[in-house]
Amino acid sequence: MSTQENIPEESTINWNDMAEAFDRWLPYIQPVAEALIDLADISAGHRILDVASGTGEPSLTLARRHHHQNIQIIGIDGAEAMVQRANQKAEAEGLSCLSFQQMSAENLRFENAKFDRVISRFGVMLFDDPAKGLDEMRRVLRHEGKMAIAVWGEFHLIEGLFLIWDTLMKVMPKADHPSFPRIGKLGAPGALETLLEEAGFEDFDVNPFSLSYRYDNFESYWKTNTEAGLLKEPLDTLSPAKKEALKKEVEALASSYQKDGQFVFENEALLASAIK
Repeated sequence: MSTQENIPEESTINWNDMAEAFDRWLPYIQPVAEALIDLADISAGHRILDVASGTGEPSLTLARRHHHQNIQIIGIDGAEAMVQRANQKAEAEGLSCLSFQQMSAENLRFENAKFDRVISRFGVMLFDDPAKGLDEMRRVLRHEGKMAIAVWGEFHLIEGLFLIWDTLMKVMPKADHPSFPRIGKLGAPGALETLLEEAGFEDFDVNPFSLSYRYDNFESYWKTNTEAGLLKEPLDTLSPAKKEALKKEVEALASSYQKDGQFVFENEALLASAIK
């Protein structure tokens, strides 16, 4: 395992460009959506805010499950293309209790204490300012309201992504290394707990959540993880020959992840709940 030291953690992903490709990951992370909804403990009449809702999840799953309880769900995301796609899905399913708006998590355009529940799946660690984002999420939560969020564990514990990243970093000249992904920034021991305390939460709980990604073959694994997202840009700097050589090296390494005819990668996330 290798890590990059003294390299700024910043995201170079264009989330508007990602809108078309993002749904390829939804089946893999759906168990986190289900877990967050259970953790949020939704009741009839609740107003719910989904922060960094992407192309609509977990808001869509929540609306399907609880639409008969007279709930109201607003999903927000900073990328206009993500919001457009999410609204198209909600409209196509006739989910009138659900709508999406373009908005920065660090500058929520809602009054104080507007929501009974605030949820966020794999968004907080990607905020430009996670501390400010959590401050805002707490601000719009009513007294004794509940927040339920998921963040990724440390990057090396996201096995499928890290395998390709680590192999790529070993063959790229160090001067050409991209910024270290901040996807696992809040997975370090105590990092999320510290942010929750700084945001003013006193009653909170953080627990690990294991998530398996299964691919029917190596090609499916490779395409899913390299054709969009944080690996695409650094891979595109390689010549076709070097990229193909890297792919073959990853394929050889990935053989150790084969189980029952599939490629299976384990990933660690953290689920947190907090009461205002």
